Amino acid sequence: MPKRNPSRRRRTSRRPLEGIQLRTPNPPAQTVEPGTVRWRVHVGGKVHSAPYVTDGTVYVTGRGVWAVDGADGSVRWTNADAGLTGSPTAAGDTVYAAGYAPYWGTLLALDAADGRPRWRRRMGQYSFTQPLVANGLLHYVDGGRYLRTMDAATGRRRWRAKYQGKGWGTVSAPALADGILYAAAKDGTVWAFDAATGKVRWKETVYSQSPATPLLHDGTLYVGDGLGPHVRALDAATGAFRWRTLLQSVGSVRTTPAISGNTLYVGCQDHRLWALNATTGAIRWHVTTDGPVDSSPVVADGTVYFGSDDGHLWAISAENGRVRWKVKTGGPVKSPVVADGVLYVGSGDGYLYAIEASPDPNGP
Repeated sequence: MPKRNPSRRRRTSRRPLEGIQLRTPNPPAQTVEPGTVRWRVHVGGKVHSAPYVTDGTVYVTGRGVWAVDGADGSVRWTNADAGLTGSPTAAGDTVYAAGYAPYWGTLLALDAADGRPRWRRRMGQYSFTQPLVANGLLHYVDGGRYLRTMDAATGRRRWRAKYQGKGWGTVSAPALADGILYAAAKDGTVWAFDAATGKVRWKETVYSQSPATPLLHDGTLYVGDGLGPHVRALDAATGAFRWRTLLQSVGSVRTTPAISGNTLYVGCQDHRLWALNATTGAIRWHVTTDGPVDSSPVVADGTVYFGSDDGHLWAISAENGRVRWKVKTGGPVKSPVVADGVLYVGSGDGYLYAIEASPDPNGP
C-alpha cells in the first residue's frame, strides 16, 4: 500500500472549488415545467459517466469524485484522488471509485460523510467502469485480465477470475442477479460466475469486440456489440442465444440498453436511439439526433431519457419515440439517472445538471 501523502487532506474538501457556478431552483410554490433546469454545478472537468444517486446525495465523477446535494446543488465534499471516468458507487456509508492521478490502478473506498479515504487497494490497471456492491461484496474490473471480488468493508480479496487476455482493457462493468455475476470480456466472451465463490457457471462467445455493460432483466441478458451494430439476447441461466438483431446502421452500440414492458431501448453511435421488441429483437422504431448516442437510456413514467453528443438531453415517448422536449448543454451528454422526479445528468461541458422530469402521462 502506498505511503500516505501529507497533502491529501488539502485535496479533500467540503467546500466548492474555486470557479463553481450554481443556479438555485425555482421557489417551491412555483410550478416547474418538465425540462426545466433546476440547478447546475461545475465539477472541475468533463463528466464521462452516469452519476449515482442515493439518500438525497448525487455522486459524480468530474475531476475527482464529487458529492452534491440533490435538492439545491450545493457541494458537500470533493476528493481529487478518486474518480477517473467510470461512475462511483455508494453502499451504506461508503463510496467506491477508481483512483485518479497519481493513484491510477487503485480502487478507493471513501467515507460518504466527508470523502476521506477508508481504504485503498492497488489494482495494477486503471478502470473505466463502475464498481458493483451487493451483499457485502465489491465486484470490480479494470484494464487487466481479472474480475475481482473483495470484501466491501475492508478491500480484502475474496476471489479473482482470469476472464480476458492481455491488451486494451474492458469498458464493460459486471452485472449481478440472483447470485450470478456476469462479465463481458473485450474478446466478446460473456461469463457467468457464482458471485460468492467465483466458480464459472457458463461462458458464451457472442462475437463482439469490447461489448458494452449488459442489461439483466427477467432472466434475459441483453448485450450490445461495443464495436459493432448488433444487439443480442442470451438466456441468463444458460448463456443460450435467444435472438440477435443487426441494426440498420454502421454505428457501434457502446451503451447499456434500458427496458420497459416489452420494449428494449438501445443507443447507437449512428446518432439514433432504437426501440426493439424485447422478446424477438424486431425493430419497432428509432429516433435520430444530431450526434452519436453514447449515453445509456433510462425509462421513467412513460418517458425515455438519453443524452447525445449533439449536446442535448432528450426526452421522448416510450410508446412511439415522439420528442417531448430536449435540453441543450455545452457538451456531449452522458447517461442520466432519475430520482424523485428529477433527472441528474453530466455533460462534457463540466456541469452536473438537475432537470425536472416529465410526470406520468397516465397519472393524476
